[in-house]
Amino acid sequence: MKPVIHLIDVTDFTLPDGTVSADWYRDAFDTLGVSGEIECLVHDGVAGDLPGPGTVAQKGSGVIISGSAGPVYEDKPWIPPLLEFLSRAHEAGAWILGVCFGHHALAAALGGEVTENPRGREMGTVCIYLTPEGEGSPLFDGFSSGDSVNLVHRTHVSRMPQGAVRLAFNQMTHTQAFQVGRSFGLQFHPELIPLQLEQLAGMYGNVLIRKEKFLDGREHLGDYVSTFRETPSSRAILLNFIRMISQ
Repeated sequence: MKPVIHLIDVTDFTLPDGTVSADWYRDAFDTLGVSGEIECLVHDGVAGDLPGPGTVAQKGSGVIISGSAGPVYEDKPWIPPLLEFLSRAHEAGAWILGVCFGHHALAAALGGEVTENPRGREMGTVCIYLTPEGEGSPLFDGFSSGDSVNLVHRTHVSRMPQGAVRLAFNQMTHTQAFQVGRSFGLQFHPELIPLQLEQLAGMYGNVLIRKEKFLDGREHLGDYVSTFRETPSSRAILLNFIRMISQ
């Protein structure tokens, strides 16, 4: 039987090219050459379409929770059911991979804390570093400490769930990845390519320049997006997750 990925898409925005998270993950699976070897079931988490915890805990199945526009502590009606689902799926022994917002949702669902990062926004192609536990994790097989990832966030996991193991960090974000049992959180986006990150930067341009003073102006924005790069060892983490649930 093919491994089954239950992709819970909580993208509550659309890029200018009309794509959402589910499209980015499908493209990543194509690039990794595994599209024909897995079954990817997309669930619209914003619409409350969530699979059963017992279903996702079946052998050969796993869950990926995508990124989203706002923080996990925002008052949105679809967030509490998602957190309840994650808590129950974790208790059932499901393989779970939370990405960016999904990373925050997983931490919150398991008793951790998510707050605004006092160091401000982190965005672009940046380096992250593995802890000794991260270096020994099969999720990071083929990823070297100091490799690049693509990301965009203002909030972070300020306190991990009880019993969690920190897997990665950098100077901006203490917890770039963590693990609790079969549940993993990634602050960064293994699915994102420079084109998508550039569109995100364009969407947030006024915020980045006028509100946050993250960039000095439109010329600076143009220079900045030229630094975005492909991150193949980061994308391969998705392949590692598929291999883990297949065992």
